Amino acid sequence: MFSQRVTRETRALTQMVWVLVTGVTIILPIALLVDGLPDAGEWRGAGLAALAGALYFGALFCLLRGLQVGDLGLVSALTSLQGAYVAVAVIILGAPITPLLGAALALSAFGAVLTSFEGRAKSTRGALWAMAAGVLFAGVMLCYAYGDIGWLSQSAISRTVSLVIVLPVALFSGSVAVPRAMRVRAVGAGLLELGGVMLLTIAFALGPPTVAGVTTTQFGTFAVILGYVLLHERPRPNQWVGIVCTIAGVTLLAAIV
Repeated sequence: MFSQRVTRETRALTQMVWVLVTGVTIILPIALLVDGLPDAGEWRGAGLAALAGALYFGALFCLLRGLQVGDLGLVSALTSLQGAYVAVAVIILGAPITPLLGAALALSAFGAVLTSFEGRAKSTRGALWAMAAGVLFAGVMLCYAYGDIGWLSQSAISRTVSLVIVLPVALFSGSVAVPRAMRVRAVGAGLLELGGVMLLTIAFALGPPTVAGVTTTQFGTFAVILGYVLLHERPRPNQWVGIVCTIAGVTLLAAIV
């Protein structure tokens, strides 16, 4: 929600710089002090964390571009389809398709169609960006889930790689200045983003991926509530049904995969 306002006043790349600089400034020194550099047995995990950072650059850009033109609730609900994409990846890797898994995938797909249905010219702006963000976020989750490195180093490496990618792109394509009135929101979004990523990596480190999956997919629910209460967003009836189906489907998928 903070990033949406800043992005609409500036651009997605500018807000990404502020978000990632805030996070890296805090977590990188702490990770180096506590964990140090990865040792010989942790290079695989470090590589997956770096790959997560590269994917996260694309995911965050698509998410912010979607929020720049679309509603918070709709874009977030469609981005939460990352749970469905993770399930598809698990199936491709050899997991059997059970009736419950098939029903959850069908519910998610049905919800996505209803949510994206063009009711008003501007009601579904950002939908394609949100779905692309979901695909990339699914890749990030898989990298975190299969990484064998501490959560603190994992967060620090992925954030740093994302910043290394976005900073030159943003500088060479335009300004990274944020209006004074928007700077608190820009930094606040960075603090919230860092907290969310750290909690996600901790969840993957402490328990099965399903726990982190259920937690992550619920951001769509919270975003819909925030959009309705604070931003006065009013989706059409078919979109409300689609949002509910999407969130229910990905929550079910996260619980069973």
